[in-house]
Amino acid sequence: MSTSYRNKIILTYRALLDAHEEIMERIINMGMTGEFAEINEVFQPGDSFKFDVEMFRDSKDQNLQLLLGLFDELEDVMKTLADLNGITEEELEDESI
Repeated sequence: MSTSYRNKIILTYRALLDAHEEIMERIINMGMTGEFAEINEVFQPGDSFKFDVEMFRDSKDQNLQLLLGLFDELEDVMKTLADLNGITEEELEDESI
């Protein structure tokens, strides 16, 4: 595998990682303004809470379930891509790529 091709794989993985994080953010935002809005109301400005997509797995919201499916599928693709190509954390953090 050429260095150029490997770099493209790493750049692609980074883009998928960004998309994965964006989907997670959208799941949380939709959940907290939709089905879980009453929970959202107890938070005050400056409050901090660590959200996790797992909190939304039992949601009855079909839109959330669609996004969760996409989130999971993207996670599977990323894992396979990393495994197939032996992508390391060092490569992902290497700003010269």
